[in-house]
Amino acid sequence: MTYRFGTAEYARALCDEINGSSEYRNAASQWGVGFRGDLLFAFEADEALPAPLYLLLRLKAGRCEGAEFVAGPAHPDAGFTLRAPFRLWREILERSTLAATAILTGKMKIEGDKITLLKHAGSSRSLIHCTASVPTEFPG
Repeated sequence: MTYRFGTAEYARALCDEINGSSEYRNAASQWGVGFRGDLLFAFEADEALPAPLYLLLRLKAGRCEGAEFVAGPAHPDAGFTLRAPFRLWREILERSTLAATAILTGKMKIEGDKITLLKHAGSSRSLIHCTASVPTEFPG
């Protein structure tokens, strides 16, 4: 089954994908333990996405406790925000660009404690892998 990007069904499928991944469970066993690990993906509007979308992932100790699209560019529960134009996100989700490369080149912005994010780089890589594994129908 393919999920339309930006829908509640897509968010639920992503949460299920994360929870079904033993790789993520192992890599992220300490993610969100002792710090706020909820993550906001900010998909900024561009030529393919007319209005921005914001996906909040509630992550703790190798599990996704929920995923939902939220109204604004910030959320009080988010410990970290990854912000980029939708076109770049799509390249990452289609595995033609590495998220780490996007971050290092400044194309993707990070809000939150970058040292903590670096200490948990394995969980971040595994999370992006899970996100890219959801069969997705993209806009545009």
